[in-house]
Parts: sequence; structure tokens; C-alpha cells
Amino acid sequence: MAQVIPSLELKWGFPYTSPNGTEPSPYMYQIDLNHEVGPGMLFHDCLLKIANAHKEHENGSTYSCYGSWIGEGVVWLMYPLNDADGREKAPSDKEIMYEIYGEKEGKECLEAFASTLISSESKLLKYYPTASNPSKEKEETPLEYIYYAIVQLNELTDTEEYQEMVSKAVQAHNQHSQGLKWVTYVEEGTNHRMLHLYVPMRSFGEMDHWQGLRDILSVYGSEEAKRIYDSLLSGVEDYKSYLMTFVPSCDNSGCEFVE
Repeated sequence: MAQVIPSLELKWGFPYTSPNGTEPSPYMYQIDLNHEVGPGMLFHDCLLKIANAHKEHENGSTYSCYGSWIGEGVVWLMYPLNDADGREKAPSDKEIMYEIYGEKEGKECLEAFASTLISSESKLLKYYPTASNPSKEKEETPLEYIYYAIVQLNELTDTEEYQEMVSKAVQAHNQHSQGLKWVTYVEEGTNHRMLHLYVPMRSFGEMDHWQGLRDILSVYGSEEAKRIYDSLLSGVEDYKSYLMTFVPSCDNSGCEFVE
């Protein structure tokens, strides 16, 4: 797993996972770990050991750790960045582990960890402010849950007209009494139409009160809501979502979760 520069000089943190952060980090490096369900305990123990090594090392990386609530065995490590090349400036897991535990123990742990993985995918994400609606409230501890959606758009979304519809959707959430707060990132240097949306929650039950997009758009009236909704839907090629839950034991964000 490639790593990123430590956040000792970070001006921002990824909101909802960093203490007192309201401005999204300009970039985020995310590692998606898809692991075997059977050796789940071994996966967790190795990931915990890696996190502890980063905590002990003076140049260890700062990152948040979230896991899938149900379904697939997926864990996400999210590293806030000031610059796109920030991830290239930090020591690797291998260097960190060898220096903290010694070569033999460090190597054994990393090999055991790799044996539990089905796949590992890394991506550099860039903050996309025009499709975001971040909260301005400071959170002293990480949010326990994050609704995470990956949206694949098509070529229709490249028009000014479509961007105007996105802006109207954001405004509608601000006007509606049950509008949501979220941040959106786009994959940097690969696919500018692949969006990653993160909606934070303190409790799983908050989703019971969520309103559908068409209901949120009703602030414009029924006819306009339908027009905007249909326009937005025409640009969506594919959609996949997860419910992330905070994993404090394997986290190195510098935060302590308080229930």
C-alpha cells in the first residue's frame, strides 16, 4: 500500500473524519481494500499493527479508516492532502513496519496482510466544490457513519446546462428543511466523470429521515422539480453505494471516537 505525507502541516482535514475541520482537503488519497471474509480477524490484526506502526513512527501517515457496514468485506483508508503529489513524499508501509518492528516481524505482518486481500485499489481524488454541500459545523470527533456513493456520469454532464442542474440540486438541499450535507471528489488524472460522494451521519437512524432527490427539488415546484430531476438522471451511467462505519482501532487520524 503506497502512503502519503504525514499531516503535521495539513491546512485542512477531510471533513467528518478530522477534528474541527470544515473545509474539505483539496485532495484525498483513498485505498480500497477488498478482503476475504474467512481470514477477517487476521486482516484486522495486521491492519491494526500497521496503524500502530504509523502512530509510533515520527513520519507515519495520518489517515482515517472506515469499513463496510454490511455486505462486501471492504475497508477504506482515506488520507487528506494539500497537494496532488503529497502521497509521493512519505515512507511506505514497508519502511514504516521495518523501522518499528524490525525486518523479520514487519515482513511477516505485511505478507500475512497481503494474503487476506482479494484486491487493493488506490486512487487520487480531487475536491469538487460545485457538486458539494459541506457542513460548516465543527465536529470534535469523527462521524461514525458515512454514506458513500460512487457515481459514473456520461458525456451529457459536460455541458453548462447540466452543471446548472447540479447547482440547483445543491441549492435545493440548502433550502429544504431536510436537505443533506456532503462532499464530492472526482478522480484525478483518470476519469473526471467518476464522482465520489460522502454523506456523514452520527447515527445509522438518520437515514430514516432522508428525503429523495425529487422531494428535495420540490422547493422549486413540481414541474421544475421533475425537469431538474430528469436532467440529472440522464447524466448518470452507473451508481454504487456503501455504508461506511468508523473503525477506530485501525485509524490513525489522531481522533478519538466518543459515542
